[in-house]
Amino acid sequence: MHRNLFGNAEKLRFEMRLSGLGGTSDIDGRIALRLDRPATLGPDDNTYYLLEVERLDEEHYKATRGMGAIGVRRVFSDTLFAEGSIGFESILAEDVFGKRRFKYIEGSLRAESDRRNNRVSATRGYYLDARFVPFIGVDGSKSGAQVKLDGRIYYSLGSSDRVVLAGRMQLGSVIGPSLADVSPTKLFFSGGAGSVRGHEYQSLGVPVTGGIAGGKGYLALSTEVRGKVTDKISLVGFYDLGLVDESSFVSSASQRHSGAGLGIRYDVSGIGPLRLDLAYPVDGGSDDGLQFYIGIGQSF
Repeated sequence: MHRNLFGNAEKLRFEMRLSGLGGTSDIDGRIALRLDRPATLGPDDNTYYLLEVERLDEEHYKATRGMGAIGVRRVFSDTLFAEGSIGFESILAEDVFGKRRFKYIEGSLRAESDRRNNRVSATRGYYLDARFVPFIGVDGSKSGAQVKLDGRIYYSLGSSDRVVLAGRMQLGSVIGPSLADVSPTKLFFSGGAGSVRGHEYQSLGVPVTGGIAGGKGYLALSTEVRGKVTDKISLVGFYDLGLVDESSFVSSASQRHSGAGLGIRYDVSGIGPLRLDLAYPVDGGSDDGLQFYIGIGQSF
């Protein structure tokens, strides 16, 4: 990140990711550039420019996508901001429905409120991230909209923060086109560290003729009990549940799976807790067996 690119506090962020090196599947990769120019429309308003190129080789689909956008970011306070953008996205995807190209003129609206007392290991407060992405199809692609919501809440039992209850809810919905008429990158899968531990990453989708597709409706719920054993070491018990549906909303008939397990955290000053989670599938017809996850910071 360059925080003063042209001498007026412009911020240029460069991101690159590679995964799958040495594996049996193709390499995943992402390159992204974002330039933020401060106070362009007012003291609390930034404009930004975004370019992304990404290659995805997931369990149920492959995709190559490119996107460019221009947007505005408004900072309301230290804990609340909103931003909106408009751009163009092109996706070449291959999944259970075959190989197709999607082209979208795409808007994006996002609002985030972060009232956690600690970003990497919260004991009190809440976090909300809401996104609305309408897309207009070009050259035969269908139009629609994607909605996402990520909410997290934390409650400490007692004043010492030695026992903390944490909960997370993720909602997703695609409105408009059918499963076969929307890019798989906009559909929802469940499984893995970011949704349901104990199941492989993005392993749960919607059964269709010939295989598995992503769902238009999505719900993931996670609960954790975090208890300090010493000033540095904490133990965690957790349970995760995920639902995916072929319609825009989940129901009792949705595809579902769940997982549970135990974790250990070791606090490192200036970094946050080092995380190790051991999870086992509870239901969902998985034969994956015991899964483990390593990271920095709490799982949410």
